[in-house]
Amino acid sequence: MSGFFTRYALHPVVFALCLLLAFASSAVAAQETTQGQEVPWRIRFFEAAVVQGPKVTLGEVAAPVGDMPAELWREYALRELWPSPAEGKGAVNMTRPRLQEAVVATMRDLAPYCLFPGSMALQRGGVALNKTQVQQLVVKELTPMLNSMPGENTLSDFRLPGAIFMQHPGQTLGLEQPKRLQPGRVSLRIVVHELDGKAVQKFTGSVFVDSWMEVPSAATPLNRDDLLEPDKVTFMRTNLAHLRGAPWDGRGGPWRMLRPVGVDQVIYQHDLAYIPTVRKGSQVTIVYISRNVTLSARGEALADAGIGESVTVRNSQSKKEVTAVVKDAATVEIRAPGQ
Repeated sequence: MSGFFTRYALHPVVFALCLLLAFASSAVAAQETTQGQEVPWRIRFFEAAVVQGPKVTLGEVAAPVGDMPAELWREYALRELWPSPAEGKGAVNMTRPRLQEAVVATMRDLAPYCLFPGSMALQRGGVALNKTQVQQLVVKELTPMLNSMPGENTLSDFRLPGAIFMQHPGQTLGLEQPKRLQPGRVSLRIVVHELDGKAVQKFTGSVFVDSWMEVPSAATPLNRDDLLEPDKVTFMRTNLAHLRGAPWDGRGGPWRMLRPVGVDQVIYQHDLAYIPTVRKGSQVTIVYISRNVTLSARGEALADAGIGESVTVRNSQSKKEVTAVVKDAATVEIRAPGQ
């Protein structure tokens, strides 16, 4: 193939003129064979293909699209184009201009009816997987993980190898699944395995995970230090992949705002500060409850805590520190075992 392209390596301007003349003469010849009518078909070249013999044939590297008679394609598919790549040397890449030049030089009558990819990779022998097939593998492998995630999850913006070639049909293609699938761009590693399971080739790629859920948002403008009350919150369907942090889950509280949040904007967990029922330094009544007696004393809370949470308090009289459970804003309780 290298000799072919060396032979036709012309000055860019001269090559362009020759290419235009070739297409023009090819169009005339093709019109003669179709009696001046536009044919209802095209020939689309693959992005990746495997060839077997010493010469590349049209049927190995292209397929008809549209309404082409089967017997006509059987005839065209046998046409020999150019020498095949060397066996065992891996894939050879052809850019779109080089592919067009080769087609014009070897198949002038059909060149005007060909559709060309941005590039084409050829290998002699083995198995070729195009980008669509690789994408299908990724979707199949990641779908169970997507289904286990909360919300509505889909894959988009695949960034994968253009083509993957395997040396023989016994090799298999697999995906090393990411440890965790999360919204946003996820890195992938695609591996070719030999018959014994050994990895012989590795490719990298990525995919974008869209994850739609209803998350708490501001129903009204929220200012710093505002109390977050139920009538100030609404839920909106949002793509978690585009959030800048973990959204508030709508639970807990009471909460106050640490920063302003505009109408219909997502309320993030880091936008909120917990309002404790008992604040550090506040005066409380310590109630000790046992089977036969209930005692009370004044004390001071040594930390913030909410209802039902444990907090360390200091007895104002004895100065002893004990752990109690918050009952309300003014009371903490210590219960004897079994109470």
